[in-house]
Amino acid sequence: MILRSVETAIQGLLQASIDAAVGFDGVIPVILSDSDDIKVPMPYVVLQCINSEEAITPGSGIFKVDGELEFRSHTKETSPEMRQEILDAINNFAYESTAIKLSEVDNFHCHGWYPTTGELLYDNETKSMRYRMKYWIYCMAMDN
Repeated sequence: MILRSVETAIQGLLQASIDAAVGFDGVIPVILSDSDDIKVPMPYVVLQCINSEEAITPGSGIFKVDGELEFRSHTKETSPEMRQEILDAINNFAYESTAIKLSEVDNFHCHGWYPTTGELLYDNETKSMRYRMKYWIYCMAMDN
């Protein structure tokens, strides 16, 4: 439950950041969890929360959740300028008052947001570029 709550909270804010960067809604979709299902054609961003553990004290309802987001695009079909716009939007989301913004999402509260790594990978087999950012977050789902 908490994993999907985190993914959903991040999805809306990250989608808004990307839409603002490219000037169009939904051109670069932010999709949830990478279960190797058939996906929309690249480019897109995948959000995935990997695991959680209850933080502070048992029964507190506050969890530490580990996750990652990955921007995927074909190297020839997406211009370097477009990729940079998306990377800038991801970084703007990740480094500009993210915990505060996440706490404004209905039925969710973020106690802390911490991006930990970011790496740019090239996949020669699929001729694609992947930017992967890992993070962890202290948060709780709420029922109000």
